[in-house]
Order: sequence, then C-alpha cells, then structure tokens
Amino acid sequence: MNFNDDEQKILNHFFTNLDKDIFGTKNIHPEVWALFQAMYSRSKSGLREGFLKMLKEDQNNYQDMLNFIKTGNMVTMEHAINKAIIFMDKWVLGYGHSSVAEGAVAGFGLEGVTILATKVIEDNTFCSFIEKSTRYVHFDKDSFYIDPVIDASEFGQEFRDVVNLLFDTYVKLHQPVLDYIKKTVPLSEGQSEKAWLRSCAARRFDAIRYLLPACTKTALGWTINARTLAHAISKMSSHPLNEMNQIAKDMKTEGVKVFPSLLKYSDRNPYIAETSQVMRREYKDFVGGLPSEGVERVNLVNVTPDATNILLSTIIYKHSLHPYNVIYDKVSQMSDQEKEELFDQKMKRLGKFDVPPRELDNVEFTFDILIDYGAFRDIQRHRQSVQINQLLTTYYGYDVPPDIINAGVKDEYDLAMNKANDLFRRMYQTMPFYAQYIVPLAYRKRVLMKFSLRGLHSFIKARTTPQGHYSYRTIAREMFDKVKASEPLLSKYIQCNLEDDELGRLKSEMRFEEKINKGEL
Repeated sequence: MNFNDDEQKILNHFFTNLDKDIFGTKNIHPEVWALFQAMYSRSKSGLREGFLKMLKEDQNNYQDMLNFIKTGNMVTMEHAINKAIIFMDKWVLGYGHSSVAEGAVAGFGLEGVTILATKVIEDNTFCSFIEKSTRYVHFDKDSFYIDPVIDASEFGQEFRDVVNLLFDTYVKLHQPVLDYIKKTVPLSEGQSEKAWLRSCAARRFDAIRYLLPACTKTALGWTINARTLAHAISKMSSHPLNEMNQIAKDMKTEGVKVFPSLLKYSDRNPYIAETSQVMRREYKDFVGGLPSEGVERVNLVNVTPDATNILLSTIIYKHSLHPYNVIYDKVSQMSDQEKEELFDQKMKRLGKFDVPPRELDNVEFTFDILIDYGAFRDIQRHRQSVQINQLLTTYYGYDVPPDIINAGVKDEYDLAMNKANDLFRRMYQTMPFYAQYIVPLAYRKRVLMKFSLRGLHSFIKARTTPQGHYSYRTIAREMFDKVKASEPLLSKYIQCNLEDDELGRLKSEMRFEEKINKGEL
C-alpha cells in the first residue's frame, strides 16, 4: 500500500517500517496494541492500514496528531485508546475473548511490600519478576512491616521485639562474617581488589540473609499482561492476609490507568477464598500431629511412567508421518543400545547455550523439596515448573550457613532463630497465616515442584553454577542425582556443574570489572 507524506509521518512514529511484511511497534499504548493484535483475526487489511483507518474516523484528532508529530510534541492517543476500550468491552467482556488481553503488557513497580507478599505475587505464570536481592543489598533495621492484625493481638509487642532482635543480629554479624571470609579467601595476585571485595560482600550477605524475617520490606518489578494481572488481582483479593488484599486494591487502582478496560472484573473470587478456607479447615490435620524436621531435602515422588519409551517415541513422532502408537510399539522393542543411539542423535549436537528440544516437555518429574525460605525465593522464579506451596512455618527446622559457624557467631544466630521459633509456634495456633511474617529466611519449607525434562535441563544448569548460592546448588544437584538414578539415559545430557568455588561470584565480578576498564560499561 502506498502512503502519502502525512500518513508516512504518522506511521513512522508508531511502526519500525512501512514497506516490509515484518515490523515492530513503538509509542503505542498497551491496550491499543492489544486491540490491533486482536483485529488480525477479524480484518483483511494489514495492521498499519487499519491503524490509519481508525485514526481517520476522527479527522480532528487525526490532524491534531499529525501536527503534534510534525512539531515534535507529545502525541495524544486519546481517540485510539477510547476506540480500544470500546473494542475490549465488546469482544473481551461481552464475548469472553479474554485471550485478547494477553496482548496488552505493562511493567509495574511494587515497593514496600514484604518478602512474604512477593512469594504470593510471584506464584503466577506468564509474567516475569525482578526482586531486590538479599545478596547485594543491605536491608535497614526499620525496613519491616507489622500488620494491624498482629499489632492489635496479644503478640503485638513481642512481635516487634523479636523482629528487632533478628535485625540487630543481622547488623551485628555483618563484620565478623565478612572478616572471616576475607581471611579464608584472601586477595590473590592478579585479582581485582574491587571485584574481590564485592565477591566477599556477596558471600557475607548469603550467610547473614538467613536472619531476615518474612515481614522484611522489599521491592520488585513486575512485567505482566492484562489477562494474567486480572487473575492475579482476583487471587490477591481472595487471600486471607490484609497485605495481599491491599496490594490487590492498589494494583487495580494503578492497573486501570494502564489497562482501562481489561481489569473491570478483577475482584475477590468466592471460589478461591471459600474453597481455600474449607479445605484448610477440613484437611489440615488429615495426617495428624506436627511434621518432623526430617533430613531428606529432595524426594522424587513421581516420574512419567515408561518415560524413556515415551520420550523416544515423541522424538521419532516429530520426524515421522506415522501415528504415535505405531511408533511407540516399535520403540518399545528396541534394545537399550539402540535407544541410546537414538537419544544421542537428538541430543549430542546441543551447544552450551542451546535450548533443549520441545519434545523433552512430554515427560515430567515431580519433586517434594524441603528448602530454606531464602533459597526458595530464588528457585521459585523458574517459570518452567508447576509449584504447589505449603504455608511457611518453623516446624522443619532451620539451616545454619557454614560461614556463620566458622566465623564464631553461631550462638547469636541460634538465639535469634529460637526466639522466632517460639513466637511463631504460639501465633500459629490462632493466626497461622499471620504467623508466617515472623519466620526468618533460614527456616525450611516444603514445595512440590513439577518439571518437564526440558525444564529440568534449564533449572539444573542454572542452579548448579559456582556463582549460585550453596543452598540451592545442593538442592539442584540432589535433583540431578535422583533423576539419574531413576532415568539414567534421560539424564545423560543435563548439565550439572559439580565444581565449587570459595568465591563463586569472583570470576563474574572480574569480568564485570574488565568491561568497565575497557569502557564497555
């Protein structure tokens, strides 16, 4: 299609090219983009042509926009946004085409929310998060939240006292743990002192972060589409904690400024709220008694039956024209050597940065994992998994980092942990959800995690690198061992790093320093 000069000026402001079949968008409101993405399914014209046609329906608005672009002033999209809202009301809300809302994506910042709240927020798929790091950021003594329900209870003052003790200990242990690390891993010849200091500080924070309680205030960035956000707001509105209800309210208030039409019905969901209450009331004592601390951190509870034959049949299926059951019957008759040769042909060319093939998604592994809450914060971010979480408690005991022991500060550490444990157990009897706020990151929790084999490749590779935290490296290695014992062939190409490094971040920090010196950063 040929565009005149004025049309080209407008389109060039919103699209990366006017003459190619593949193009990008820019300067477009997210709901306007969702509108046009959806119109592909209802229109013969191209997106750029449709965009112009819609703008020209209001000639005054069209001329104003053209003048704004010519003069370099801000462009008003009021008309286009209003058109988008009308469209969304009709197709999304009227006809239930909620998939349209997936085309509208925005970023949000959440500050002053608790660590406990972020774990509820991040229990959503189809979105991404970046959270304030306990490895690189010092948390201030006053950066904690006390819910009015707790403050008004019989535990109010004691809650404040224990939180203060945890933060005081966190601050007190900074220097002795750092001194121990510097002494244990001294600066070597040829190493960057700045990189070494940052690595030592990171390892120090990896140890003392365990003292931070779940009520610690943090911050995160959240990139999410409107459909997922609407569901997330409904879940948070239905949560038993006041903080989550308030976050839901605030997210809706700010969200409608970005997605004017797509969050209308993101309210409290009776099914979520009421079913959760009933299930907890009826089944929380299903087994009876309190859980024991236990020592097994990783339990492989389920594997796709006949996983090897299923995966190999899936691999052949993609490159064949025959039905799956015919292929499966033939694969089942292959010798072990033939099966390995088939798997090798599919996997042996994988490079260091290659993504495993999609066929690996057809077999799954489910793990019951017992992990400290601090490390759980890291592994929860893996979106290629299904996660079922239990409440955060102190019943499974707590971890003591080796650097805490070796720095000679375990007594102070244990004192703070025991005080938190004592308060939690009493609070749990009458207010189990609110009791979670007092639990330090050192305490272990259970999480059920299901990965496809493809997801396991990603998880184990990422979480066994030397620069990672020792806690989740241990978990990831145990997961690998369990999979290897259960399905030795299928584990063959999983990249599990068994190397350890006293200062795991040092190499990365030195590369960072080198780029700074070269002017690349």
